[in-house]
Amino acid sequence: MISRLHNPSSRVPLVNPQQARQVMGTLGLLIALCGNRSCLGIILQQARSEIASLLHSEEQARNPSQAA
Repeated sequence: MISRLHNPSSRVPLVNPQQARQVMGTLGLLIALCGNRSCLGIILQQARSEIASLLHSEEQARNPSQAA
């Protein structure tokens, strides 16, 4: 376990991409249900944006050659 912590090649993913996409879809449905201009809708949009950012960062870390 200790060697894994110090080995930069054994990177543990921050998020599961499939789960992140599912959560983003669910948030989209909830945003549509409560309205994108309601207080709750704005909070849900922010959460969806944060997950999208994490997913984007994870995909860039997996494919650094496409990170442009």
